[in-house]
Amino acid sequence: MINFENNGIDPDIYDAEIAALTGSSGDVGATLLGIPLCDSISVMQLGLQFLINLVVCNAIVWLFYYPKSHRKDFSITFMLFSTAVFMLLFFMKSVGVDVSIGLGLFMIFGIMRYRTEMVPIREMTYLFLSIAVAVINGINLMVSFAELFMANGIILVVLFVAEYVITRKPEASKLVCYERIELIRPDRREELIADLETRLGHPITKVDVGNVDFLRDVAFLKVYYTPAKGEIPMTEPTLKINEKNAMN
Repeated sequence: MINFENNGIDPDIYDAEIAALTGSSGDVGATLLGIPLCDSISVMQLGLQFLINLVVCNAIVWLFYYPKSHRKDFSITFMLFSTAVFMLLFFMKSVGVDVSIGLGLFMIFGIMRYRTEMVPIREMTYLFLSIAVAVINGINLMVSFAELFMANGIILVVLFVAEYVITRKPEASKLVCYERIELIRPDRREELIADLETRLGHPITKVDVGNVDFLRDVAFLKVYYTPAKGEIPMTEPTLKINEKNAMN
């Protein structure tokens, strides 16, 4: 047993040092069934990390995804996915559950559900990106906030380059059931493009020929074109020809 008076050590100073080393303030606070009613440090950490995640996810959805797709249903889905994954990971660390197990199950069941629908590759990419951002911001903070800000900033910069520098010129596509199958020959490709431009009213950039039905004298084409300013191309699966049968 240490004699503080004989050693010239103030007991109050010693208790404060012990509390600082153990991470305990000495004041447990009110509890309910053994659970603290309020942990101010955890609440502040949750609020700050969630704010970072919310700002970054909003930027990804409303600055990069929505201006080109104009799909509010997917935009809201991305926001909800990111929020759910963030909360899942943030609270999993407090109960000692392996983060990789919970995240893996969540992503597997989520992606399996989405694979039952005709979800375009761009939407699937943004879905995975919203989950990845939530993982970065929701896991136990083992790095500095500077590194956390840098990681989110790198993602936004790469998105900006991809969406507004590399793919600056918009491109849309249509599936067309075409009856003039004599024009699908490679040596008559210019005539095919000219005929499609006249009918569709858009400058055609590329044409892919899918299945050809000689019994009905029709061919299935995937036409890539430059949309007019302000035009929002249709992407609903119900408004398309069955791609599985048409383009295989």
